[in-house]
Amino acid sequence: MIPTPFGLIAITIALVLLFRATPLGLLRFMMCCTLFGGSAAFIMTALGNSSISPAHLALVFMVGRILLPGSGAYNAVGPAIRSNIFLAFYALYSAATAFLLPRIFAGHISVSGLRPVTLRSVFDTFPLTFTNQNLTTAVYLVGTLLAAICATVVARRPDSAPKIVRTAVLIAWVHVAFGVLGVALATVGLGQVLDVFRNGTYGQLEQSYNGMIRIAGVFPEASAYASYAFVWLVFTFECWMRDLQPRRTGPAAIALLAILVFSTSGAAYVSLAGYSVLLVLRFLVFRQDLKPAKAVAILVVSVLAIATVLALMLLLPRLADQLGDMFRHMTVDKAESESGRQRAFWAMQGLEAFKVSHGLGIGAGSFRSSSLFLAILGSTGVIGVAAFVAHLMAVFKPLRASTYLTSRDERQAAGSAASWTVLSLMIPAFISAASPDPGLTFAILGGLALGWRRLRAAAPRPRTRPAPSDLAQAHRLRGQQHASSRSSS
Repeated sequence: MIPTPFGLIAITIALVLLFRATPLGLLRFMMCCTLFGGSAAFIMTALGNSSISPAHLALVFMVGRILLPGSGAYNAVGPAIRSNIFLAFYALYSAATAFLLPRIFAGHISVSGLRPVTLRSVFDTFPLTFTNQNLTTAVYLVGTLLAAICATVVARRPDSAPKIVRTAVLIAWVHVAFGVLGVALATVGLGQVLDVFRNGTYGQLEQSYNGMIRIAGVFPEASAYASYAFVWLVFTFECWMRDLQPRRTGPAAIALLAILVFSTSGAAYVSLAGYSVLLVLRFLVFRQDLKPAKAVAILVVSVLAIATVLALMLLLPRLADQLGDMFRHMTVDKAESESGRQRAFWAMQGLEAFKVSHGLGIGAGSFRSSSLFLAILGSTGVIGVAAFVAHLMAVFKPLRASTYLTSRDERQAAGSAASWTVLSLMIPAFISAASPDPGLTFAILGGLALGWRRLRAAAPRPRTRPAPSDLAQAHRLRGQQHASSRSSS
């Protein structure tokens, strides 16, 4: 195990927070660490140079902080586990399949491995066998479960919602800044400067298309950058709709929307389209609660976006044609491209594994997919799919009124925003995820949603203390009543 500079920095900060901060502080630090999606804190040489991300390293200290004597959070672990019971079953069951099923079905199917290797073609496969990736995927799944439990524990704190929202806004602006900085540096020929952040073994890809620089920030590829941006776009926008720090969340959502539009990522465009459809259904069918002023703001932004596109087509037709070709290549023509055929081949591995294993799956980490659903189906079978969907419904709570109405309680409102975010992030995950591990961001937001929505709405404030004039009047009335009772006697 070889530590990297990022690992040493993360350890130093985490050690300080371990003894000087609350579990909420460490959770916010872990959330910020998810920004570095292409970085490695440790290189596990014994496991084929697998990478341990800074966020997973922070998770270790997060768990330690909760279990420390005197943390005040230890008693909340049991209820947090019960709240995440379906995720606990999914993660532990999937971890068990990673060790058992590749050995049971060894040689029954040929698959492309989860780790990128040098292949003769995009369709190269190898006979199924147990590998280091089964072990690392099992560890990541357990980490996802621990992150969800820790987030649910932290959600019990009264000050958790406003601080988490502020952290989300910070993440949004830093992520946008990394994206803009990456494009600016690449424009002047210094694109390799940000490569210092991409020290993980995640298959760093070329970031250009027909001379156009694709926005990737410090992530391995534009698709991963866009998927991460989409998650925080949904969360900040949902918070803005619920009047949760609107002066912070509104501008952050607009910045993330702009960066996604110019990201040149097919995952970004598909995710935005899917979320737009979801919003329309909520407003028209489910009568999503929204203030008139916010509805007008959404309408104005939509009209301005359409007007901008039309003006671009009229004033800069060549640029509009180039952008149109890029958009068509990243969406409609994607299936016919080499990468599109490769992703389709990876996705179909999940269906083939499901058939070969008779619905049981061939084990988490046994193959590379390009869809979270098909990765779960092919890895863990019917049981894994049922457990994951049950957890998703437990987080979203589709039959609860607070899912569609704006609560006056800050934690309830933040929990509803996190629930919609967890549901929405399934859009990019279902078209791009490589493994059955939904990831730390999914776990944190889901755990927070379960914790916040489990709490009762804040009790009404106690009555204000009577003013001195009211007290004097009460004493006079009491004296008059006492005098009249004496005279009557």
